Order: sequence, then structure tokens, then C-alpha cells
Amino acid sequence: MTCNPAYRQAMALAWTAIEGISPRDLSRDADADLKGEEIILTVFASEVSVDLRDRLVMTPPELTGPWGLIALHHLKGCLEWKRDDEWVSFEQMPGARPFAAAFRERAVVPLAARFGGDPQELLRRGRPLRCRPLSMGDSSASFQAFPRLRLAVVIWHGDGEVPAGASLLFDRGGAATLPAEDLTEVGISLSQMLVSTDQ
Repeated sequence: MTCNPAYRQAMALAWTAIEGISPRDLSRDADADLKGEEIILTVFASEVSVDLRDRLVMTPPELTGPWGLIALHHLKGCLEWKRDDEWVSFEQMPGARPFAAAFRERAVVPLAARFGGDPQELLRRGRPLRCRPLSMGDSSASFQAFPRLRLAVVIWHGDGEVPAGASLLFDRGGAATLPAEDLTEVGISLSQMLVSTDQ
């Protein structure tokens, strides 16, 4: 689907920010495929197409909202990407404070509610998104949001006395490619895909 018109002004600014940068440099730094002037980014086992010539971003149906804008911001951010595999919380990101409550309520809380009773279900639900198991909590997995950005979901089992818990982490290097507002949307999107009943 095409990008939501509500983001038109922000999109115009994002296009301007990558103007004049060669498609080869943009795709190489983002570890994306290049077909002519079209950059193909793998996003959660789907594809986002960035057409530099026609200034058009195409996103799959499961990535709604500002994903076209996020893709452009990520391409620009990858020009300064430096690998850092340390897992960090959303609250540790610069500028995260205004979005922290929404991130917790819309991304983290649903994960705890959905998987706290059966942490191993996380891996089953994450399989279509090509998750990789991790060794944190009672169950955990990493997810490739972009080739240069990974997320980790960690679940702790709940019982009658101890409530279920969840964490949603980012690799520090990849998180630096996006502003906190975009990271909020990325985390919420992953959470929604995992807890959705449509799988």
C-alpha cells in the first residue's frame, strides 16, 4: 500500500534529506537490495520498496501508519550506522520519554498478556516473522525489523502470585538509525503482529 497522506509533509522532508545521495550508497549502507533506482528493504519478513526516481514508498498491508516515513528515516540513519549488538530498552533511547507510556501500553503490555501464560508460544507465533531464539527470561526471540535493526522480545511466566512480564529491546546500533517516535511504531507493529489472531 502507499504511504498514508497524513504524513505528506514529513515525507517531503524525509525525501529532501536523502536527495543527492546515490542509490548505491543508500542501499549498501542499509544492507538492502537495489534494482535500478528502487531500494528493497526486508522488514519483518516482508518487503518495503523505496522508489527513488518516482519518490514512492510501497509497504505491505501489515505495515500500516507511518511505515513509509520510517523506511526513509532508516535509509538516512543507516548512512551513519555502526554495529553495536548491545540490547537496550526503549527508555534508554534519546528522546524516548514523551513516547514511553504509549510504547509500554501498546507494545509491551500486550506481549505480557498474550505470552505470559505460555512463554514458549512466543517462538511459535514468531516463526512466520523468522524469529531467532534467545536465552533471556523464560522465552525470548530476536526479530529483524530492518537488515540494520533488530528487536528482542523477552517473556517471563506469570502465575497466581507473580504477574507475567515482558520486555521489548532494541540493538543499540540499529536503534540509532531512527528517532524515538519511529522506534515506538516499530515496537508497536511487532507486538501487534505477534498478538494478532489473524495468523
